[in-house]
Amino acid sequence: MVTKAENAVAVGRHVKPGFRRNMKSKVLSFLVWACAALTIGILIYIILFILVRGVPHINLEFLFGSYDSENFSAFSSIVTTFEMIVLTLVFAVPIGVSCAIYLAEYAKKGNKMISVVRVTAETLSGIPSIVYGLFGALFFVTTLKWGYSLLAGALTLSI
Repeated sequence: MVTKAENAVAVGRHVKPGFRRNMKSKVLSFLVWACAALTIGILIYIILFILVRGVPHINLEFLFGSYDSENFSAFSSIVTTFEMIVLTLVFAVPIGVSCAIYLAEYAKKGNKMISVVRVTAETLSGIPSIVYGLFGALFFVTTLKWGYSLLAGALTLSI
């Protein structure tokens, strides 16, 4: 004897109103988790590949040796990165903290200029970093003719 529920499934009608939606949700959830697991697996593979192939070549000579056409050393890159971070912080922190204090403490809430500044700041946070890099290259390097310098890079990063 066929029950009413089995007959409804056989004909293609819903037994429960949310059955198909539940099934689609489970399938999509499985696909999302599978894609996440695949992505994490690929990331782990890339990291392990780099570590297995790269770690044997790291030694004190590589890190702190002299840099010339025959010797490759990471020391100059490490020092330049540190200088770039310090210069960027010297430019960005005083201006950023001063603006934040002014906007939070001293500016009137209904001021039109404050709303424009907030919208502008939110818009700038959505711009990709490559656009800032291109702007820095065009403005500081080309227009102001500073060349590829630490100052041009630090001001670009400060923006």
